[in-house]
Amino acid sequence: MLSIRSRGKNGNYYIRGTVALGDRRIDVKEFSSGTSDKDAASHLMAEYETKLREQLMFGPAAVLAQGSIADAFDIYLSKAKRPCRSDILRIGKLNERIGGFSLQEPKLAWEAFRRAHLSGHAPAGQDRYRAVFQAAINAHRELHDAPPLRIKAIPFDNQRVRFLTKEERDRLIACYAPHIQPIITFLAFHGPRVQTALQMKWGTQGIDMQRETIWLAHSKNAVVQSVPIHPRVKQALLPIWEKRGRPIQGHVFLNRRGVPYQDTRLARIPGGNPLKHQHRTACKRAGIQDFSIHDWRHHWASHCVMAGIDLITVMHMGGWRSLRMVQRYASVGSDHMRAAIYKLD
Repeated sequence: MLSIRSRGKNGNYYIRGTVALGDRRIDVKEFSSGTSDKDAASHLMAEYETKLREQLMFGPAAVLAQGSIADAFDIYLSKAKRPCRSDILRIGKLNERIGGFSLQEPKLAWEAFRRAHLSGHAPAGQDRYRAVFQAAINAHRELHDAPPLRIKAIPFDNQRVRFLTKEERDRLIACYAPHIQPIITFLAFHGPRVQTALQMKWGTQGIDMQRETIWLAHSKNAVVQSVPIHPRVKQALLPIWEKRGRPIQGHVFLNRRGVPYQDTRLARIPGGNPLKHQHRTACKRAGIQDFSIHDWRHHWASHCVMAGIDLITVMHMGGWRSLRMVQRYASVGSDHMRAAIYKLD
C-alpha cells in the first residue's frame, strides 16, 4: 500500500510505499505530492495507486493508453543530463503543437506535426526534430518497461565536403573585416561550429591564453574537449587579449559595436548567422565560390585528415558524437594521397 506523510517547513505531503498484485509489485520511491492539503494529497495518492495497479494488471499498454505526448517530454527533460538549448526549444514547439496527443499513436502525432509545421525546413532540420521527439517518447517507454519506438529518419544528403587550398584560405581570411578575421582564423584552425566560436569566453572554461589551451564546449552533442591553441589562432587573439588587459572572463569576440554576438541558438526558432553577410562579401572579394560559413568546419576537418590526423582524433577534437559522422572525410585523405603519389617521377 502507498502512504503519505508530512515533511519540511511547508508541510508538504510525500508519497511512498509498494503496490502489489499477486506476486508482482512496484516499489515507489518517496516523492512530493506538491501540496500541504492532506485531502488533496490523499486523492493524488489514490489516483497514482490506481494507475500502478492497472499497469500491473494490463502491462505497459495501460500506461501508454492514459498518457499524452506532453508526459513523455516532461520525463525526457527531467532525465536528460544536459539537453542542448536548441533541443529544449524544439521540444517546446513540439509540445505546443502535439503535446495533447495520446502516447498510443506517437507516429501519427509526429506525422501531423511534420506536415503542418516542418514543410519549409530542410531535411536535416526536420530530422533533428524527429530525433528529439523519438528520444522523448523512448524515455517514457523505457521508464514504463515498454519496447522502444523507432521513427523512420528523414533522408538527407549529409556528405558535403568543401575545403580550400591553403592559399585560398589565407586570401579569404584577409578579405574579411578586421574585427571578423580573428573569428574566421579560429574557425579555420579549430573547426568549431559558428555559434560555439562566437560565444567563447576567456578563462579556463574557454580560451586560456596563459595555459595556451581552448576548452571547446560542442553544445550540439554535449561534448567538451580541451585542445592546445593553434599558433595562428594565438597570433590572432594575443593582441585582443593584451588590449583588453589580459581578461580571465567575458566574451572573446565582440561585434563592431563592441558587444557580444547574439546567441541565435536561444531564438524561438533556432537558426540565423550573424556573420552571413560579412562572409558573403569576403568570398566575393576573394573570388571564392560555393563556400558557406559552415564549410570552414569541413575545411578544418579535411585538412586534419590530409595532415595525417586519424579520424578518431578528428572526431574528438571536432566534437562529433560518432565515427560515422566523420567518415565522409576519409575519401579526402585518399584523394590527397593519390595526388601526392602522382607527383613522383
